[in-house]
Amino acid sequence: MYGPLKFYTQEIAKTISDRAKEALSYLYPAITMYEEGGDLYIDADLPGFDKKEIKVRQESNAVIISASRMIDPKGSVIFNQRPESVYKRIRLPFDVEPESEVVARYQNGILSLKIPSKGLKTVKIE
Repeated sequence: MYGPLKFYTQEIAKTISDRAKEALSYLYPAITMYEEGGDLYIDADLPGFDKKEIKVRQESNAVIISASRMIDPKGSVIFNQRPESVYKRIRLPFDVEPESEVVARYQNGILSLKIPSKGLKTVKIE
């Protein structure tokens, strides 16, 4: 391929990759939210992050998950879509009491949150 054309093609591919990582950081992590036994559970996929670099903040009607990591690849990077940082604000289906205790556990790349839900209960259908 002609030198300048090859250079510009590679630069455009790098720029697209960087923008894709930025977009992915807003969509990522993938979550599952479910209710069980009167509590709300959120599981977030965060593989490759160190537990010490994950932060969870509680608001009255949302939970915010943020995490960062350093990716130091060996050799020349050809393609990289792994985000260095993530930030996700998850709106809850109810307000959480400020003094309620949210329990968080990180195991095998999955962050699990247990949020007590005062006043939320499952109705059994007969």
